[in-house]
Amino acid sequence: MRLLAINGSSRKPSNSGLMIQRLLTGVAHTGIDLADYQINEIVDQRHTGRKWQVDHDDYQSLVSKLVAADLVVFATPIYWYGVSGLLKNFIDRWSESLATDKDFKVKMMGKRIIILLVGSDDPRVKGQPIIAEFHYICDFLGWKFTASVIANGHRPLDVVEDGRAMATLGRLNQRLQTINQEMGELDESTLF
Repeated sequence: MRLLAINGSSRKPSNSGLMIQRLLTGVAHTGIDLADYQINEIVDQRHTGRKWQVDHDDYQSLVSKLVAADLVVFATPIYWYGVSGLLKNFIDRWSESLATDKDFKVKMMGKRIIILLVGSDDPRVKGQPIIAEFHYICDFLGWKFTASVIANGHRPLDVVEDGRAMATLGRLNQRLQTINQEMGELDESTLF
């Protein structure tokens, strides 16, 4: 199983990073902290009549890791009732890949995702639009929405005080470790 964890937080240490750590302790994975990379905002060129001008930032190297993954963990703080700007820029740039690589959508199909959200203002309610957004993304790309954990946390590492979220992350971690040890490869019949 090729597992990729994408941290959309700009803060270090971060609650999003701590949630990833709790979920993936003992599980082989590749991690991306978007704050460590330059991902420019998309410039929508679909209707210009010209060839799409590709940015020369870190996007291409990161999206290649996404394409190669079987299971993707997206972790983000809830900022103004949506994902972080770092994660939003990365997702928006998928439109560039769809425009410049005719096989991009096919390459992206079949993934499973886990969503980790953290916020401090009633996040289990106010994070629901983000969950809905990822369901739509899954529908479009042929992904399976596998699990989500929404945690409460404001200051760095506050999320450890959310016993409910930490327990859920622990249970998911045990499941991922079991799958990782028993199979080594993704088997849809036994994944969650």
